[in-house]
Amino acid sequence: MYGGLSEFIGGIQAGYNFQAGHILFGVEGEFDGATFAHPALPTPTLGSVRQNWIGTVAGRVGLVADRWLVYAKFGGGWVNSNAILNFPGVSWSGSNTSSGWLAGAGLEYGFKSNWTVRLEYDYLGLANWTSSTVPSISLNRDLQMVKAGINYKFVSGLPDSAAPTRTASPAHTADHEDLAKQSQNPIADLVSLPFQSNTNFNAGPFNRAQEVLNIQPVVPLRINADWNMISRTIIPVISQPSPIFDSNTNGIGDITQSLFFSPAHPGALIWGAGPVFTIPSATDPILGTGRVLLGPTAVFLTTPGHWVIGVLLNNQWSVGGNPLRPPVNTFLAQPFVNYNLAGGWYLTSSPIITADWLAPSGQRWTVPIGGGFGRIFKIGDQPVSASIAGYYNVARPTGTPDWQLRTFFSLLFPEK
Repeated sequence: MYGGLSEFIGGIQAGYNFQAGHILFGVEGEFDGATFAHPALPTPTLGSVRQNWIGTVAGRVGLVADRWLVYAKFGGGWVNSNAILNFPGVSWSGSNTSSGWLAGAGLEYGFKSNWTVRLEYDYLGLANWTSSTVPSISLNRDLQMVKAGINYKFVSGLPDSAAPTRTASPAHTADHEDLAKQSQNPIADLVSLPFQSNTNFNAGPFNRAQEVLNIQPVVPLRINADWNMISRTIIPVISQPSPIFDSNTNGIGDITQSLFFSPAHPGALIWGAGPVFTIPSATDPILGTGRVLLGPTAVFLTTPGHWVIGVLLNNQWSVGGNPLRPPVNTFLAQPFVNYNLAGGWYLTSSPIITADWLAPSGQRWTVPIGGGFGRIFKIGDQPVSASIAGYYNVARPTGTPDWQLRTFFSLLFPEK
């Protein structure tokens, strides 16, 4: 196989752990659906291999320290693939399930008594698949996987009371405004699961609607008594208008991960800074850049009286990925202003300003203005935040949407 592509996989896992002191032993299985194909010959038009599903079983051993677990894992896996070869004198397709060995390592953190998040790297070495053609083609399907996950433990770990001290007002006071301020702070020590729907109108030559649903889990991780690290992931589910046909392409876009290092006990100015990177996980070329992006990110805010005022900034450059795709150099600034009212209601404005530094000077900037309103409330015992807002792009590249409707719904998990 000649090279490959980085794409999106997703699935479920289950396992069993046994802890003796600071040492953990476990076994786990995983099943993932795959959505990617990679070239089997120098050009995809001559041949490609498509992965359909991936299954693994592995044992793991790790070192536990407070809420952190560092571990290694070893085992085996199976991959089901389809292949197509089509070049002069050869037309062949086939399906095959192959097994191989698995090695990996990861980092896991218990953010609540029954919940953990993890980041893991796995290498799955598979036997070559030789086509029944003349001449035969050897297809190498080795996989490298970077996986982020969230797990529920049926036996709790540390009690919720062992959680780090909040950087904002304690949520247990049940005060709507305190919880609202935490939910409006991108680097608050508050676990949340936001769903942000961005409907962009009048996109492309056929003036179709582009829909981007961002799934944005935010998990604070305690480093020590003085510092927290806040993990913010953005998984976009996209319906993208075609630039050629009057139709849309649907799928997963490129996934962005931000890590903010923030003081656990800030003063009047709350801040965090760290790296941001984007992986080319799009399930269709039109849904992503095809490049690995990396850069710095930072957020600054203050919370005087009923206000939450701040800005989130980042810039990313392409540092890898498909060399046939164009390079990337993009800037993002998201100022946010929230005013909290009685009864959990709040007013909000949070436009997303972007710049493509590689575009012609008159086509670089997208600058929206607008705002909306929202409310903090409960569904049963579950605190949630919901809002709706509209934005008009006063500056935008030609052919891009002119206005946006944004709806927001977030599950909030304050400590008890």
